[in-house]
Amino acid sequence: MKRMKRTAGALLLGLALLLGGCGGGEVRISAEIPVVYPVDYAPAITWLSFWKDADRYFVPGSIDFTDPDADTGTMTIVVSDSFGRVMARTVADLDDYVGYTGGTVSFSIDYLIYPPGTYTFTIYLTDRGGNLSNPVYGTFQVW
Repeated sequence: MKRMKRTAGALLLGLALLLGGCGGGEVRISAEIPVVYPVDYAPAITWLSFWKDADRYFVPGSIDFTDPDADTGTMTIVVSDSFGRVMARTVADLDDYVGYTGGTVSFSIDYLIYPPGTYTFTIYLTDRGGNLSNPVYGTFQVW
């Protein structure tokens, strides 16, 4: 068996050397490289604006975003206390934004039942391909 492999290897090497010497020209190899279309881009949050409405116990705000391939899916808001415990997680469908390469999305965080303390919220977008945007953060106090 080893002898057959050696003989076959020697024959292939000899054939390669023989063909390499023929023609005297250069050998060109070409290959078709497939391009994946459409290209899948993640959304990006470009602006965050918010304020605290102490009279109504909520934090209203908005984000501006871009999404080059116009397939924005959801916005997620996670509110955590100063110990890192998640107080709320909200996932909102952004079906109205599909087909748009950017826009402004409003949000509101209701803190009526939160005990006094400092809270941080994180907002990020997910597109229909599962790509995540950059997160943005905000902090507010409950008295």
